[in-house]
Amino acid sequence: MIKATVGILTFNSEKYLEECLDSVKNFKEIIILDGNSTDKTLLIAKKFKCKIFKQPQNLKYSNNKIKDFSEIRNQIVKLSSNNFILFLDSDEILHKKIVNKIKYLSNSIYHQKNYYSFLLARYPLLNKRIIKKASLFPNFQERLIFKSNIKRFVKPVHERPISKNNYFKKGIIKKPSILFNLEKNYNKKFKYYYKIEKEMLNNKNYLNNFKFVSFRLLVLLKHIFRFFIFNMFNNNVLKSYEWKLIKVNLKYSVKLIKHIF
Repeated sequence: MIKATVGILTFNSEKYLEECLDSVKNFKEIIILDGNSTDKTLLIAKKFKCKIFKQPQNLKYSNNKIKDFSEIRNQIVKLSSNNFILFLDSDEILHKKIVNKIKYLSNSIYHQKNYYSFLLARYPLLNKRIIKKASLFPNFQERLIFKSNIKRFVKPVHERPISKNNYFKKGIIKKPSILFNLEKNYNKKFKYYYKIEKEMLNNKNYLNNFKFVSFRLLVLLKHIFRFFIFNMFNNNVLKSYEWKLIKVNLKYSVKLIKHIF
């Protein structure tokens, strides 16, 4: 068993959850933080002997959607029995080739003393095949942390952990680590994130708001550049998906710019 905790947020997640849990079945602890699922989500979780908790109602909107992902992540950190924590979405799969790497890190005294988090490479799946040559992917997210070396997660959306001090380093694992199915409802997802981002901007000063939106635009410009330069590698389905993703991202970025002026 891998001496680490897996934290997963669920809400009516029966479609992909079993495959997700099967990919982490060798972890010592799996924590499910559920948002009042009414499908077979909890039955699947019990099958894999997960520890099931409810998402705090004060961290959600009236429609049951999460409004502060950082605080939700912090809840998992508090509930975890292990120092090393992996965060997965319920529709993601941990690549089997990265499991031994995580096991090594969980037992490494050196890494526990010197690192606070690790960026993992996320690759899309198309017809159950990993797409390794894509314009916008892989993307890297901080999904592995040492509980003892972080203060907390910050930002209501696009959350990230912050280190307890400047001594601790951030690592990166470039091999395919997390696999996910191409999201069909990306416009709905961006609209949801926009709502949280808009509320987040209301609580900050102008300079911080400008920095946040500027950084988002720089990332978007990078994606556009990569799309037109490297798109020769992509198949037609992926090209269409990535272009639509760029357009909807641009739409909500412009809306955020209008919001701060």
